[in-house]
This record gives sequence, structure tokens and C-alpha cells, in this order.
Amino acid sequence: MPASVVIVGGGLMGLSAAWHLRRAEPGARVVVLERAQVGAAASGASAAGVRVMGRDPAERALALASLGRWPELDRELDGATGYRRGGGLRVALDDASWRAVPAWVAEQRGDGVPVDVVDAGDARRLAPEIAAGCPGGVFCAMDGQAEAMPTVQAFAAAARRAGVRLEEGVGVERLIVEHGRVVAVSRSDGRREPCDVAIVAGGTWSPPLLAPHGVRLPFTTRALQMLLTEPARGALAPVIGAFDRKLSFKQLAGGAYLIGGGWPAHIPDEAANRWEVLDDSVQGSLAVAREVYPPVASVKVARGWAGLEAFTPDDLPVLGPVPSLDGLLIAAGFCGHGFALAPAVGDVLARLACGRDAREDLWRGLRLERYTAAVRRGES
Repeated sequence: MPASVVIVGGGLMGLSAAWHLRRAEPGARVVVLERAQVGAAASGASAAGVRVMGRDPAERALALASLGRWPELDRELDGATGYRRGGGLRVALDDASWRAVPAWVAEQRGDGVPVDVVDAGDARRLAPEIAAGCPGGVFCAMDGQAEAMPTVQAFAAAARRAGVRLEEGVGVERLIVEHGRVVAVSRSDGRREPCDVAIVAGGTWSPPLLAPHGVRLPFTTRALQMLLTEPARGALAPVIGAFDRKLSFKQLAGGAYLIGGGWPAHIPDEAANRWEVLDDSVQGSLAVAREVYPPVASVKVARGWAGLEAFTPDDLPVLGPVPSLDGLLIAAGFCGHGFALAPAVGDVLARLACGRDAREDLWRGLRLERYTAAVRRGES
């Protein structure tokens, strides 16, 4: 059992790990160091979709485990995440996409993902104002949505109540390694924070911590745009996506539409977490949203924002131990689709930190070792 764990990063993954650790080991000293404020980066800027449909096979088991937790998460955290399970609907807009649906569904069902083919009539019953030419799509009743910052704040408050020391405005300059093992971190205020285990959950700012020790994280940084409209009529329950289109579309409890889908924003200063919304992306995103769900054309955009996300070459996160450094775990590179995974990722990290069974089937395909050429043992 670790006596002391330091977690680098106060986003959802770091907060979930901290909370799960204190639940598993109430006597452990758990410290979260966040360079800015909790939720100031990707976690707070997320579209907050909670889905299993459409995921890569390597993360489906993790997603299924996590989605099984979401209905009870508010009770577990004693907080409000804004979670609603309204399902997810991915529509086809042309015959080619529609013909590909059966094979797409069969492949996911093989891994236990509960998806169903819906025809045009069923698609319109789920989303009455969907595009008139839609021949049908795929529905996943297990999918849903939450609210980004309320979820971050719920995890942070639960972690603090559990006894986690959460420090904002304190970054980590470097990992301190002795004889191949992480023994402390050097804080941005000059202090040394000792630990038995360190968990790097710093998103796009994680690679510089590992690079001095010969471990390269093959991350690139992208800023993903989100658009929020003014409130609109109606009550759209499912989260809408579309085959062969960049779209994540949902209606929030207050009536506003939240529109994402991976449209890029500009990054003028990555270190300072600065971004700028691009007009081309705004117009492109709105065009797709209007094509799929025409009523959005009559609603004004209230604001836009972006979150800096770490992407990997295979669009999958890195999760688990770092082979060349004992006492070090990593959870980063979630490629814009990590929000829903936070409950299961936190549990996995806590189990690994405590030396307990962490159900390797959940994260086997996400290990850093898949980038064999990128892993090097360095001198401390």
C-alpha cells in the first residue's frame, strides 16, 4: 500500500484517481497538484458526452465499465454532474452510409456494445426534427450526456471531502527519480513533494515530465471547438452524431444546443492554454449541424470556446504503468473522448497505485508499451 501518492493534474482523470485512492486507502496521503485551476483545460471545455457507441475496440471494455457507473455517480460523489441518459443516435444521411450500418453494428455488438439499427421512422421518433432525407441510423440506449464543469467540481469536492489535498496554482517542474524509481516531484513553487507513487494526468502538458527520463510520449496538441447556442424550443433527448460527418450535437437542460465534433481552433500559446476560435470552423460546424438537425438554423450562437487536447497517433489514450520508471503511472492523451471514461480510469489508477487487481482487460490495449519504439530507459 502506498503511504503517499502525488497526482499531477487536476482534470477529471487526476481528480477521479485521487477520490478513488482515498476511498480504497483512507490512510494514504493523496495530493493533487494543478498548474492552474481544476477544469481549466480539456476537462472543463469538454462536450461532456457519455458514450460507448463508436469507440475503438481497445477502449470499449473500459467505456462499458465506466458507463455502468454513471447512473449512480451523483450519489457516489454526493454532487451534481448534470448526467442524463437519453441515449445516443448516429444517423446516416445517404445510401452509402446506410448500407454500412449493419456491419458497423455487428462489429460493436461482438464486444457487448448495446447498439440497435433504427429505420427512418424510429429515428424520427427519437429525434422528430432530424434531417428529412435520413434513411435511419444506430441507437445506443446506454449513451447520454453530463455537464463538464459541474462534473469536474463534483469530483473535486468529493476528493476534498475524502481527505485529498488539492492545490491549485501549483505545477510540477520535474519528476525526481532515484535508482529507477520516482520518489518525489519538484513543485513550481520550489518545494519537493515526496511520494511512493506519482500519477501523471497532465493532459497535453505531460510529455516534458517524462522526456528527461528517456520516455517519449508521442502526443500532439489540438484545440477542439465547442459552440453553444441561445435556448431553443423542444427537448431533444439523445445525443446526435452522423456517419461521415464531424458532429456531436445535444440539447442541454436549459434548451441551448451544444455543438462539437472535432472542429479545430487555433493555438497561439500552448504553454499558457490559450486558444482562438476560427471562423471557418464555426461555419463548418454550423453547416453540418443544420444539415443533420435543421431547427438549429434558426437559433443564434451565444458563444464558442475550445479545450487543448493531447492526441496520440492511434487516437487512443495512454493508461497504466511506465515500464522504465517504477512508482509512476500515467493517464493522458485521451484524444477528445475521455470525459465519459473518468470513473473507470480513476478506479484503474487507484488499484494500480495500491497494487491491487486492476482488471487488465479494461486497459490492456492502452498501455504505453504499444509505442515500443518510443519507450527508452534513461538515467535518473
